[in-house]
Amino acid sequence: NLIMNLDSVEVSSIMKPNVITDVDNHKITSACKIMDDNKIGCVIIVSAQDKDKPIGILTESDVVRALGKINTWLSRLPLNDLLPFLHDLMSKPVVTIAQTSSVKNAMQVMTNKNIRRLVVVDKDQNMVGIITIKDIIKLINGSPELLTDFYSTHYPTQYAEMFERFTEYKFDSPAPDL
Repeated sequence: NLIMNLDSVEVSSIMKPNVITDVDNHKITSACKIMDDNKIGCVIIVSAQDKDKPIGILTESDVVRALGKINTWLSRLPLNDLLPFLHDLMSKPVVTIAQTSSVKNAMQVMTNKNIRRLVVVDKDQNMVGIITIKDIIKLINGSPELLTDFYSTHYPTQYAEMFERFTEYKFDSPAPDL
């Protein structure tokens, strides 16, 4: 009888396989509409030449920072002329993880890079999914074995932000901002 732990669960088992993307030569409004229509916090950016390979990620934070840089007097000009292209705003290079990697490895990458999302790729670096901190928290919350593994003595300090978000999710509020 195998014991399930965060090392034994593959990223591919909890990733979202239908990744929402936009093309790097589109304007910021395109990505914002996609995020709004799909009620998501990020869009993976691909090039028009190869839509299977991620080249960047545009998050809500990237949008806020970009819009904050637009001077007020410039706002009198036609809006589309002011708006930057996605390739100018996206975080790059995009941080990826192999679909065969463990959830524990995904947690380590997220913690080390201070990010909440990873693009999942196959052996040829083609995008096959996305995994978020929220996906990991839901997985841990749904399994007594993983919950025990997560709360073991070495996880709380090593993954402090994830631990805090999980504790908030589990005990404080029904719907935290993950």
